[in-house]
Amino acid sequence: MANHEFDVENDGPGLSQGLPPETRRDEITGHVNKVRTSRVEELAELFSVSAMTIHRDLDYLAKEGRLERIRGGARAITARLAERDVRLRRHLNAELKSQLAATAAKLIERNSVIALDDSTTVGALGAHLEEREPSTVITHSLALMGAVSAMAHIDMVGLGGQYYAETDSFLGSIVVEQAQRLTADAVFVSTTAIKNNALLHPDAEAARTKRSLLQMGRRKILVVDSSKYESAGIYHVMNLSEFDDVVIDDQLDDALMTQLQQLGPRIHIATTSAKAQP
Repeated sequence: MANHEFDVENDGPGLSQGLPPETRRDEITGHVNKVRTSRVEELAELFSVSAMTIHRDLDYLAKEGRLERIRGGARAITARLAERDVRLRRHLNAELKSQLAATAAKLIERNSVIALDDSTTVGALGAHLEEREPSTVITHSLALMGAVSAMAHIDMVGLGGQYYAETDSFLGSIVVEQAQRLTADAVFVSTTAIKNNALLHPDAEAARTKRSLLQMGRRKILVVDSSKYESAGIYHVMNLSEFDDVVIDDQLDDALMTQLQQLGPRIHIATTSAKAQP
């Protein structure tokens, strides 16, 4: 019921007055991610609520893994810290992931069988599935299983195995064996690193599972943000030249974009708000 209650502390000069708690917390998260660090007093003035309300909001957001609590305020989660925990990754660069997902969703054909990996970037496609109407979704992501199970007109095949809380998904040999018995019209994956024209991942089991998903797909689609270029990775997943499509944002360096185009996949650009700014 708390999500439907409105605060009555809206007499101050702040920009956001009378917001439901969840909406206010989303805006607090966005503000802190933008400015990197913010104090309780600043947030109380900005959102026209008491310092006590802000303390409660920050405690809630820290528990959810969306912000890091510090003395007197909060700071944004760093990318390095967020990579360890799916709760953090879901909220890191959320707007960019949404933009990438909206572009990638256009590649889902009606009545097709699609496979989705456990990345938070691909997970954002969940919001578009009912509109795009695939017949079946194959996934090893527990979050996506929960979302698709509520969609009456879409069948789901869940790949089970050893559950890993860090990724909120199933990984390992059992998942790989199941994937080898399946085929899909299109497979959507993301990754933590691209280097030497290849997808890399810091975790061996995750890399192996992604590889098995890609092998089941007639059409292989990479959904990735440009910051993953030259990031750290150890285990090889697949060469970029083996992908049919790459969905990427418009912040990629021109030289790297030319290199990517020369590898052969169809490139689909997600226009970001950063590009639109002067």
